[in-house]
Order: sequence, then structure tokens, then C-alpha cells
Amino acid sequence: MFNRKDSYYKKAKSEGYKSRAAYKLMELNKKYSLIKKGDAILDAGAAPGGWSQVALELTGKKGIVVGIDLLDVEGMENENFHFIKGDLTDNETLNSALEFCSKFDTVISDAAPNTSGQKFADHIRSVELVTLIYDFTIRVLKTNGNFVFKLFDGQEKQNLFADLKKKFKTVKIVKPDSTRKTSFEIYVVCKGFKGE
Repeated sequence: MFNRKDSYYKKAKSEGYKSRAAYKLMELNKKYSLIKKGDAILDAGAAPGGWSQVALELTGKKGIVVGIDLLDVEGMENENFHFIKGDLTDNETLNSALEFCSKFDTVISDAAPNTSGQKFADHIRSVELVTLIYDFTIRVLKTNGNFVFKLFDGQEKQNLFADLKKKFKTVKIVKPDSTRKTSFEIYVVCKGFKGE
């Protein structure tokens, strides 16, 4: 387990990614074609910036990536990356994002709540955070757009999943290879947004 963790950590450092999570998005994109050249991507909860780095590579010179977080994202010197320091529940943050792009092709989120070590409590906090991100997503996502996010797994996800299945054509649970085997984090891939 620890060797696996170390290999991805070291790989991220050697290849210049801000976190090992970068490889999770690469794997998800390879399987599900979430991000294409020229796309507009919103990274909700972007810090430290690993997913934004990958999104910039995938969208290329004609793409745009807008990152939002309460924490700063540092060292992202790319003219196609725009950072908003703000709260996803704030209308000002929403309006700032929509100034960069009227609707986004894909919303990505590797955000997680502060953890307590209590599995059920952390799961509840994760569901609450994802619900906020989802509420934001449906206001900025194009019809037929995609949404991919991290969730701490647990039994309270049913209501969230019921909502997702009403709004998206397909909803899949995935555990990328680069996820630690002991982790209870899962990734949820939603494709084909039906519109508000």
C-alpha cells in the first residue's frame, strides 16, 4: 500500500504536478472522454491545482480553465488559467465564473472536506460539500456537459445520486488505480447534462 502511494507521489513530484490526484483525472479522462481540446473547464475546489494542470494540458491552447477555491492556487503561469478566490455558495463567485465563460463543457472537482478520522462524519461532510458543488454546477454547465467529482463513500449518498440521475444521462462510480487501496474515496462521473 505505502509503496503504491510513494510511487504516485514521487511521480507527481518528478513530472511537475502539484498533487498525485493529477493521475486520477488523467485516468478518468482516458476512460470517459470528459475533456477535449478547446473545452471550457471549471475546477471547483481547485487548490492546490493538480486537476487544473491536467485540464490545461487536455484543453490545449484554445481551451480555458477557471479554478475556484477559498485557498490560493499558486504557480499556475498559464494565460488560459483564471483563478477566482471565492466561495461556491456566493453569487459573486458564480457571476465571476460566468464572466470568463457563459457555460462550461465540464465541471471537475477533487475537493474534500476537512477530515476528522470518523468515517461516517467525514462521509456526511463530503456529501454536503458535493451537494454545494452540484448546485453550482447545474447553473454553469452546458447542456450535454459533464461533471466529475470526488466523494467519500457511504450510505447517505442515495439522495444525491437520485438527483444526479435525473439531471444526467449516465452516472458512474469509479475508483481510479491511483487511489489508495485503503481509501474510501470514490469518483463519480456524470455525462450528458439534461439542462436545468
